[in-house]
Amino acid sequence: MQTAIVTTHETGAVTSFDTSILAGTKSPNTIAQYEMHFRSYLVFAGSFAAAVEPATLARWRQALYQDGYTLADGGRRPYSVNAINQRLAAVRSLMAEAAQQGYITHETAEAFKYVKSLSQVANKDRRKAHARTPITKAQMQAICDAPDRGTLAGKMHHALLLTLGMGGMRITEAVTLQYGQIAWGEDDEGRQGWMVYIAGKNKVDPTPRPFSAKAKAAIDAWLQARAAAGIDAPYIFTSFGGRGDRDPSSRPMNRVSAWEMVQRYARRVGLEHVKPHDFRRYVGTQLAKKDIRLAQVQLGHADISTTAKAYVLDGPRLGVTDDLL
Repeated sequence: MQTAIVTTHETGAVTSFDTSILAGTKSPNTIAQYEMHFRSYLVFAGSFAAAVEPATLARWRQALYQDGYTLADGGRRPYSVNAINQRLAAVRSLMAEAAQQGYITHETAEAFKYVKSLSQVANKDRRKAHARTPITKAQMQAICDAPDRGTLAGKMHHALLLTLGMGGMRITEAVTLQYGQIAWGEDDEGRQGWMVYIAGKNKVDPTPRPFSAKAKAAIDAWLQARAAAGIDAPYIFTSFGGRGDRDPSSRPMNRVSAWEMVQRYARRVGLEHVKPHDFRRYVGTQLAKKDIRLAQVQLGHADISTTAKAYVLDGPRLGVTDDLL
């Protein structure tokens, strides 16, 4: 990425830092996302000296809010509140670490914390119309069955869709999944089955979660076909260099490609605006119908209120008020 050069307030000396200073404090996926946001911030700032002025971040917030982004057809669309707040958080986090390492003063980093995020309540009209897309069981089945399993890529896509639709993983957890994370095990009540070990968001130690035998079988079929094509890799879901089955590689599939794949197969069965996270909400909703604690464990939430508030999308149950009087 482009290196940011800043002038310290104490000495006036020119020093430099970029998102590499976050190594060890953030996950590689988070650093990659922060790098993208910080690069855009530097372009807006126009100079490295301006980039370390908190007022520049406030002006960038307003520019993002007012100008939005450009579509492929040349049109413009407003950023959601979450999208803007994520960009602000990336810059704040980088500035905080820069202060820790002596690139800027702690006073400067503290001032960045006072640049307010946008309010969700004050911007209800900015909420994306399809921020959450409910998926029925029949629709999920149709999406997972959509890939052509007669092709190498189709086998991989089918396995990934089942992993998302029956496992509830975050997209980053799925595309970095390794075969060694899947194991046969036994629960506290003596039931046996497949489980997958996932560390989850902001956690270090992986914990076991139930894993679908159907998804495991699809993964085995994909890996057998991949091995026959001469590809060996620790990651389960690997990429292709060309369209279709062309140029299979040992590189892990990136999250952008996984996003596009999910949307492509959803559209194929007539569903628009489906995102990988909607698969996660589907799993949470289905399990919560049985027991919300099952959903909490499967999604890896430390706080059950997170499960109830953000991932359970149950609709109204008609007739439940009929006998109240």
